[in-house]
Amino acid sequence: MTISYQFLSLLAMIASGVAAGFLVESFRDSCQALRPGALLRRYQGLFEILLWLGLGIASFYLLFYLRDGSWRIYDPLAQIVGIITYELWFRQPMLIGRRVFLRLVVQPIWWILHLVVTIIRHIVRILVKILMVIIWPFLKIIKKIPRRSLQKK
Repeated sequence: MTISYQFLSLLAMIASGVAAGFLVESFRDSCQALRPGALLRRYQGLFEILLWLGLGIASFYLLFYLRDGSWRIYDPLAQIVGIITYELWFRQPMLIGRRVFLRLVVQPIWWILHLVVTIIRHIVRILVKILMVIIWPFLKIIKKIPRRSLQKK
């Protein structure tokens, strides 16, 4: 393994630390934005542990992809440096990027999904009302028949 290859893998581990810092902070912010009774907010600690486990598995996959799974002592240190680098330099630009992404991508998709669900809900309501208009005379007839005449003697 050459020095330049080791340096590139070190940079990749630092970048994975930056990504981990961003994802964990985004997860915490998202949980705080939820209502207090939400499932994700009630079990935030458990989900954060699962997030950290997923990030650990992803970093080991990155190591496996870059260096065939060989682990060096500077890899976790590089990730810690990446998290610190995120907090010092990349936090504000990435938060602005996250806000722009939410406004330009996520909110229009959410609006479209909400519109589709609303349209489907109105169509179902109209179909139920039409069905009730068709069934209404039969219901009136059934209600006029005394219950005793339907029972066996």
